[in-house]
Amino acid sequence: MKWVRIAVGLFLFTSSAFAQSGQGTIAGTVTDPNGDVVEGATVQARNTVTGTLHTAPTLRTGVFTLPVPSGTYELSVPRIGFKFARYNEKTPIVIRAGHTFRLDARLSWHNQGSPGDDVYLTLHSKYAGKVRGPAPRTAKGKPDFSGMWVAATDLNPPAPESVALPWARAVLEERRKNNLRDYPSAYCLPDPIPVAPLVYKIIQTPRLLIQLMEEAPHFRQVFLDGRPHPTDLNPTWTGHSVGRWDGDTLVIDTVGFNDKSWLYNNLPYTERLHTIERYRRPDLGHLQVDVTFEDPDAFLKPWPYHAVWELVPGEEIQENVCENNRYSEVVGR
Repeated sequence: MKWVRIAVGLFLFTSSAFAQSGQGTIAGTVTDPNGDVVEGATVQARNTVTGTLHTAPTLRTGVFTLPVPSGTYELSVPRIGFKFARYNEKTPIVIRAGHTFRLDARLSWHNQGSPGDDVYLTLHSKYAGKVRGPAPRTAKGKPDFSGMWVAATDLNPPAPESVALPWARAVLEERRKNNLRDYPSAYCLPDPIPVAPLVYKIIQTPRLLIQLMEEAPHFRQVFLDGRPHPTDLNPTWTGHSVGRWDGDTLVIDTVGFNDKSWLYNNLPYTERLHTIERYRRPDLGHLQVDVTFEDPDAFLKPWPYHAVWELVPGEEIQENVCENNRYSEVVGR
């Protein structure tokens, strides 16, 4: 794997406004392997004490500015179509009130991995920088998430084994020892929440949002009509989802999962799994997706996942069929 090479410089200046608010700033420029600026990259700063994640997109000039409360942070720069190392200083990065930390990141390609990685790289190369404009809105003024999307499989996820209860950690270790022999999707079984879809289609109406995917279960519906979760839910692979608007952010609440699948990092969970997803469309070409997983029977505390999806308007859902416990290859991509 080729890791991201990030050049970091630090400069300080006095800012009474930031000093009084207890905030510092992380700022810099993100460039691609050719030295060209990267628009729409998500710069992430995770507080090492609270676990709070702060993000900021790069502008058309590749520049970003990320105000954060004073504290100690881990920094990373994930990007659709790239595979990045999680960037960590050898000593903790301390952000002080009224000071600015300069981060200039030059990203590198990674050309080895699963066949899915090749698809991400191909689609990113085809559409990156070509899908521009403001986020579309519905007749009621809300962001419209409709479209075809792809997301990278690894966008600086946390290390959730640290929050797993002892039994869940033991199960995770056993799965690693046997090389994920019983991985559900290898037997055509669904994932509970498709946080990193290969190709993902969203159809949005005022009362219902439908997500179509090539892998099982092939669809998911989110009710936007104000209904509550049923009190007598029958546990299913993807659970029961209801959505509400928080300004321009769609908040999706899901319960009613069965415990037959694995989370994206191979962790087990129970039927008490509860997820909160927050979808935000900052511009035409990107979706920012933040998911919080909580399960009091499997985890010590809730833990987050952050991803950025990229619009691929010229693509379409393909047939992907499970035969004899193996998926046939998608034709036409």
